[in-house]
Amino acid sequence: MKRLLYFVLIALISFGVLAACGQGQETEEELETGAGTEEDNDESEEEEEEEEEQEEAVEDNQDEKDESTVEETEEVNENEETNASEETITETVTLYFSDEQLLETYKEQQEVEADSEEDIPAAALQAWINGPEHEELAAPFEGEEVQVQSVEVQDGTAEVSFSESLLNVNAGSSAEMAITEQIALIMEQFGYEETKILIEGEEESSLFGHMDSTEPISADNPDDYEAIE
Repeated sequence: MKRLLYFVLIALISFGVLAACGQGQETEEELETGAGTEEDNDESEEEEEEEEEQEEAVEDNQDEKDESTVEETEEVNENEETNASEETITETVTLYFSDEQLLETYKEQQEVEADSEEDIPAAALQAWINGPEHEELAAPFEGEEVQVQSVEVQDGTAEVSFSESLLNVNAGSSAEMAITEQIALIMEQFGYEETKILIEGEEESSLFGHMDSTEPISADNPDDYEAIE
């Protein structure tokens, strides 16, 4: 009887030891599994952070590209506007000059530049003031810095305003008639049969001391004038 109890006790002890070992192994596996899970979680978080950083880097690069594209577009537009504002119109016009003896008036073609088509008449008159290209023709105002200020139209008549220095021109009767005749002829090619001369935008009672300037000047027939050989 005692022997039977002894074997039963040994069996119970052995069973308890085996159960304890099994629980220990399960605990270790759980711990290892838990540790692995934590490591996996850490790695997953790191990967997510790296992905977020890469996405942010891509977005930043895209933003920089977009800003660069906008700046380039604005620069191109500015350059186009600048180039457009710098473009000038070149046109061949007919000018009229006296010979050196003031006996005859001849026509001469010159190229002039202006900012717009509307400014061509003023540019033509300024080219006339600057003088002819042919050496046997004479400039209208020798030694005087006369400037064309504006060309406007009033009731079909061209009103040409010159600087006040025109009043300082010392011209004889032949030169006076040649000057006014040439101004009217130059304006005739732009469709104006009559031209009125103003000084600083205002009407003067006389030019060159005695010539009446209150009335417009009628243009002669341009076919009556030839180019000098």
